[in-house]
Amino acid sequence: MSRFHFSIKQKLQILDHREENKIASDIETSQRVTNRQIKQWSRQVEEYKKLSPLKQQKTFILHSGPKMKYAELYTFLYARVKEMREESQAISHNILINLAIQEDPEIRTLSNTGKRSLIDRFMKLFKLSIRTITTSQSSQDPEMSQSEEQTIENFRNEYFQTIRNFGIRPEDIFNMDQSSLFYETLPKKTIEIKGSKKVSVAAKGGQKKRATILSLINSLGEKFKQFVILKGTYNARIYEVVSQYNDDSNIFSTQENAWTDTQQLEDWLNNIWWPIAQSNERPKLLIVDSYPIHTDLKSELEKHNTTVLFIPKGLTKSLQPLDGLYHKAYKSFAREFWISNQSSLINTEAEWRMTLINCVKQIHSQITQETVISSWKMVRLECPQREEGSLAQEDSRMIIEDDQANREENREMEIEDNYDDENLFS
Repeated sequence: MSRFHFSIKQKLQILDHREENKIASDIETSQRVTNRQIKQWSRQVEEYKKLSPLKQQKTFILHSGPKMKYAELYTFLYARVKEMREESQAISHNILINLAIQEDPEIRTLSNTGKRSLIDRFMKLFKLSIRTITTSQSSQDPEMSQSEEQTIENFRNEYFQTIRNFGIRPEDIFNMDQSSLFYETLPKKTIEIKGSKKVSVAAKGGQKKRATILSLINSLGEKFKQFVILKGTYNARIYEVVSQYNDDSNIFSTQENAWTDTQQLEDWLNNIWWPIAQSNERPKLLIVDSYPIHTDLKSELEKHNTTVLFIPKGLTKSLQPLDGLYHKAYKSFAREFWISNQSSLINTEAEWRMTLINCVKQIHSQITQETVISSWKMVRLECPQREEGSLAQEDSRMIIEDDQANREENREMEIEDNYDDENLFS
């Protein structure tokens, strides 16, 4: 009999059903649960309930089957699938297996069947399937299905309805997204003498070294601190080194594979989002991807009078402002940075990290307000002009009413003063 894994959520359900003498119809009842397991789970649940909500999120197994250590790998693979499909790149099982091996070398020790099974479980979890390619494209955008177009339209309607219902201002509409950035961003083209049979570019071995950038913008065109995750053990030596370069525009952190895990998102909340959200009591709107790590922390993201909208899976290219232009401009700047610094001597990991730190700092300072605003316009999520006008009219109306109230108050005080003066000399 093959080993079967229950998530914490399933264990809680089984214990509840057992106490109430009910049948757990939505759980794998064919798997026999022993009294010893029940006692062990009861102890685990007691410990689990003592944890904070964020710590509880980290203890969840994604679903029954894969080992816990693959959870973060699956999140990384989904991010890569998203990026590759947005660029209309074909993806096969072998490509995903190779990506998994690059990020987690232990995968190489699995048998061919084990590797294939790992990818099959990943695809089932994120509802991915092998599809027949219906068309090829050059520079034209792929045609969308009618259901995708309807989903996009529904999201935009919900977006504008939320703005109207809560009276949300442009400066309080935010978008957060993450993007990978490689230490060495090689150009796709170069100037060369005509007739050359071979055109090559020297690489220094940094094409596979990556970081993760968490960006935050609002629809008024403002960009906020960026959160940069480099490879290294969290809260260890490298973390202490890179955090020394934190400033008003950048916060640096480390993670074993330079991924965004629950701890990294928690740090982003504490250091960047919550200080912004707490700075005013007005209603706010935050748009984020439908990653499990985001949806699991929905209640945390919605603190401080914030409404969260999750972009439907597979439609980030059409609805994500940061994906629309901001991160494309970001990577273009990264390519230019590499070309300008390709003669620099880089031999050690410390030098690679310092190069990337300088790179992301320079890029963040180069992103203009026009680029941010255009990012919202490209996905047709810019705050409507009439909403901005109505807000301005409301502010003007409040100013006029205040002035009128002040004039009336002053007039009443004048009358009272005159009345008092008349009484004094009567």
